[in-house]
Amino acid sequence: MTSDPEHILADNVKRFDDAAADWEDKPQRVALARRVAEAIQQAIPLAGTMQVLEYGCGTGMVSRALSPHVEKIMAVDTSPQMLEVLRRKAGEEKIGNIETLARDLTRQPLPDKNFDLVMSSMTLHHIPDIEALLHRFFATLKPGGYLAVADLVTEDGSFHEDNSGVAHHGINPETVRTILAKNGGQDIAVQEIHTIEKQQGNGAKRRGYPVFLAWCRKA
Repeated sequence: MTSDPEHILADNVKRFDDAAADWEDKPQRVALARRVAEAIQQAIPLAGTMQVLEYGCGTGMVSRALSPHVEKIMAVDTSPQMLEVLRRKAGEEKIGNIETLARDLTRQPLPDKNFDLVMSSMTLHHIPDIEALLHRFFATLKPGGYLAVADLVTEDGSFHEDNSGVAHHGINPETVRTILAKNGGQDIAVQEIHTIEKQQGNGAKRRGYPVFLAWCRKA
């Protein structure tokens, strides 16, 4: 696993471009996205007037699930192929309030500071500097807006078959809590919301990898 940001970025774009077409073929990915969307809906008072940003949206499974409950979602990812699948799926599902943008928010933060909710799922462990990205999430929120991030709890590196593009073997939820507090987050909460079951080695043994959701409100 390399710590070089340039290499990680290139690996991630290639990894997710290559996987985009078949991304939703794995039931465990669909189940995870559904659970993250449910957990966000339970934790945060969504409203039909809300402007939402999702970073690391992939094919948009979380955004598509939450789209009926908000006014508009800007779905941002570094993978053009993932965004292409999102646009196709949204068209098939008659979803008209998701806008896509190919951008690396670790390098090109959005000038818009009018989001009511910023959310991200299974993205932080691909980001070398988590604290800088979370700071940028806060910067794009309205006062009183909400931030919600879901990711793997710290693991031993066995979750991914290929660790290229992986910056961290999961994330310590308490590290995220500390960063949220440092940025002025209020009403901070962290909860394990899901477990991803994966076969190990020869496939005879299964192992669970917990996923947490951390959320707060901007002061």
